[in-house]
Amino acid sequence: MKTLSCGLLLLTLSAHASASVVMNNTRVIFPSDKESVNVQLINKSAEGHLVQSWVDNGNPNEKPENLRLPLAVVPAVVKIGAGDGQILTVVKSNLAAALPADRETLFWLNFIDIPPQPKDKRGNFIQFAVRNRVKVFYRPAALNVRQIDVQNHLQIKREGNNACVNNSSPYFITAAGLSNIQKGSQKDNLLKKTLLIKPFSCAPLDNSIAYVSKKQTWLTYLDDFGTLRTVSIPVI
Repeated sequence: MKTLSCGLLLLTLSAHASASVVMNNTRVIFPSDKESVNVQLINKSAEGHLVQSWVDNGNPNEKPENLRLPLAVVPAVVKIGAGDGQILTVVKSNLAAALPADRETLFWLNFIDIPPQPKDKRGNFIQFAVRNRVKVFYRPAALNVRQIDVQNHLQIKREGNNACVNNSSPYFITAAGLSNIQKGSQKDNLLKKTLLIKPFSCAPLDNSIAYVSKKQTWLTYLDDFGTLRTVSIPVI
């Protein structure tokens, strides 16, 4: 889940923004045979917060009012009381019929946590709204590979001194780690950042030379529940 911090007076980016309104999920799976899926928001603050939500298809800078997508979220704007929860419902339109039937499609669920203005306004203050983006995987119901079997469809593919992570499955893979050591620590992680591998694609690796003489490596990825799983994959 990505977090952006937006000042109401100044737009800024923050990797350490702290939101009062949080989502229980780290990702959303939308099966194509469903008309909608629910996600839960919780307001951990002692005050009520306003929340605006929408779905985008990968461009975080696109204005919600300009988007016309197969998925939408309701309610788009809601106030969540102190310590309360709120269900957001992601719904699909007839545009979903045009989405690929042989692979997942990636969308993003956005929600902006807008805090109340301070009660004492006599001094200067800057008010921040925290924006979160959560992956939404639209998953066709008739895929010919089970999600729990994706490790059998992953490999490091070499060509000269170049290498990539080949994903022959219909699922998006979020790789958090790649190591030549089975139980390596963070310092053994050869990925500089999380790698999102599209279905039926090969994602290039920056440090390809590390795999040239190897026969296998260990990849750590996030499953449907946001749990880290480490599997052995071949180097070919």
